Amino acid sequence: MHRELTDRERRDAEALERAMAETPEATMRRRDFLSRSAFAAGLAGAAASLPLNLLLGEVAKQEAKASVLPSPQNMPIDHFVVLMMENRSFDHYFGWLPNADAVQARTYLDPDNGNAPVSTRPASSLGQAEWQGCGHPDPDHSWNGGRAELGSSKYDPSVEPDGFLEGSNDEFALCYYNEGDLGFIHPAGKKFTVYDRFHCSLMASTWPNRYYNWSAQSGGRKDNTPPADTGGNQWETLFDRALRNNPADLPGPGLLTARYYNSDLPFSAVWGPRALPWTRPVADYYADCAAGTLPNIAFVDPPFRDGGGGDGVSADEHPLGDVRLGQAFMSDVVHAFIESPNWRRGALFIVYDEWGGFFDHVRPPSVPDGRQNANIDKDFGLMGFRIPAVAISPYAKRGEVSHLLCGFESIIKLISYRFGLGNLTIRDARAKGHGRGARERPRRARGPRRELRLSDRLWCDFGYFS
Repeated sequence: MHRELTDRERRDAEALERAMAETPEATMRRRDFLSRSAFAAGLAGAAASLPLNLLLGEVAKQEAKASVLPSPQNMPIDHFVVLMMENRSFDHYFGWLPNADAVQARTYLDPDNGNAPVSTRPASSLGQAEWQGCGHPDPDHSWNGGRAELGSSKYDPSVEPDGFLEGSNDEFALCYYNEGDLGFIHPAGKKFTVYDRFHCSLMASTWPNRYYNWSAQSGGRKDNTPPADTGGNQWETLFDRALRNNPADLPGPGLLTARYYNSDLPFSAVWGPRALPWTRPVADYYADCAAGTLPNIAFVDPPFRDGGGGDGVSADEHPLGDVRLGQAFMSDVVHAFIESPNWRRGALFIVYDEWGGFFDHVRPPSVPDGRQNANIDKDFGLMGFRIPAVAISPYAKRGEVSHLLCGFESIIKLISYRFGLGNLTIRDARAKGHGRGARERPRRARGPRRELRLSDRLWCDFGYFS
């Protein structure tokens, strides 16, 4: 049985949290933190054996009442921020990362050139195409293209995918960035928690994956066709569920708030007119961070202008946009969060909507889904290739690589448990957190604007079903 904190216990815990924020290195010691973690969960007697990553990592087990899982109100996260960028794979960005299942050196056969072998290469070797990919085709990341890229692994999950030169893909799809090439996500990944088994939810393009990010399904949609035929997608989203008792999305006692902050083209339009109360300009995100008035749930999108980076001025990192612009935008969003009064009880996830057609050596699994199918060409349970994913929070393990299987529905599951929202689909119902990732010594890291000065703290591992 779990108990509520007394007023005195809550005051003591909050006082310790303030001290850690003000003088982190002096205050944060492992024994103290573990004591606080268990104390906040109403489990002070288990301080030596229940680190916070395990407590929060148990978030999706249905047998929670009989386990060590803290009750939702005792979880120390009140504000979740999800920043979703565009079209990059894990090996493409993090192939250099120690302790991760990551590679850079691979060779693939080119079917359009007599199966000549082509090796992966640093992006810096592409000349003027290093940051944008100018002069190269946008790698295929469609429903059919992703299945073609599985290559030999399409029907044999025991082997690595090897079809990344199928279709119009060329050497750009085989490039990678070395450590430090990317000005923010690389140092942030070394400083906080990187997930090396975070797959985009669907082996398909941007829009279906963003649907999964909002709702744990794509409604059976496979591509980026606007849902004009139905006046917008009509199925339930995380926002619908969160705002069920607060449709005006106004702050108040006992009311959940949820907002989507768009930079230019509001993706919320795909949900039709009902999304208007959720939608705010990104300038409001920065203002809410500064004022300490972030909602409980915040989704943030980068500038998409021009529809995919073709003129190089978008900051979403979608080819052929300049990835340095995306890194600068990411830095602004994360630093605004870190400097916010909401930081002390917050967590921010950096994810990418899909792999963008870039090489990745891990074969994606098929997972339970309402539209799962034994035929791989029809299977909505087939996850896409891995994406870069980083968790940034006062509760994030420093220098951590988590090996748990995750998808966008894993974040939905964590948020839903915290706020008692229930499951949206079988996909998030079966997403379950468990276990711990490997822990390594924290490293000193700098973002493009300033050092990320944060103490050695812990974060949950949340993953998929067993």
